[in-house]
Amino acid sequence: MSLHGKKIAFIGAGNMGEAMIRGLVKSGLSAPGEIFASDLRAGHLAALKAELGIHAGPAVPAAAQADIVVLAVKPQAMAALLADLKGKLGLSQLVISIAAGVRLESIARQLDSSPLIRVMPNTPGLLGQGASAYCLGASASALNAADAEALLGCLGLVLRVDESQMDAVTALSGSGPAYVFLFMEALQSAGERLGLDGETSFRLAAQTLKGASAMIEQRADTPSRLREKVTSPGGTTAAALKILEDAGFQELIFKAMAAARDRGAELGKP
Repeated sequence: MSLHGKKIAFIGAGNMGEAMIRGLVKSGLSAPGEIFASDLRAGHLAALKAELGIHAGPAVPAAAQADIVVLAVKPQAMAALLADLKGKLGLSQLVISIAAGVRLESIARQLDSSPLIRVMPNTPGLLGQGASAYCLGASASALNAADAEALLGCLGLVLRVDESQMDAVTALSGSGPAYVFLFMEALQSAGERLGLDGETSFRLAAQTLKGASAMIEQRADTPSRLREKVTSPGGTTAAALKILEDAGFQELIFKAMAAARDRGAELGKP
């Protein structure tokens, strides 16, 4: 689906906002002249404008003239931004928020005339390998949903969920890359402690994660069955997994994700 002919304003062109802008331009879904961006980092915004040919300027004028307004600010900055936008947007303007934890009802209190969509992307979207989930506000239409899916498709996988599931999405895919990076750090560090040099340990760990992810993505079998296939009874892998199981590895992951979910809920409170 093309977004040509629709003006899109990105308010807060941080990492994810910039990733969307680059994805739209690179894919040809939008023309650079149809994209408007506003950001506190003036130098960064000027460089993005010069590189891609998009428009750049203050937040409120950019949002007021757009068909789609993407609120790409931190949760802590959302209240001030919504106060600035109150009364400036109309019934036909779709508002998409990517601020973690901020509820649709909270946005609607300030922008009650606009159809709303809430999104949780993740950082691999910077490489077009992201995972995004979205939910619809009460007045958002099927066409609004299609526009959001086209926009998010530039980042990778897109799934629709109920808003009640968004904090769980944040805990899984939103924060998930950090868990993987931590695991990668642990693998590399352990390899070095066992006698490998840093570069060798890094490359082996990185390729192992990449290869295992590829096997899962092919869906040839479940993660559980794939694990069983590489775990010979009494072998080296079995010895390693017993340590993880005895330490409560799966329960630890659940507790970590529950903490992320709960923090997301806290961020959404007024």
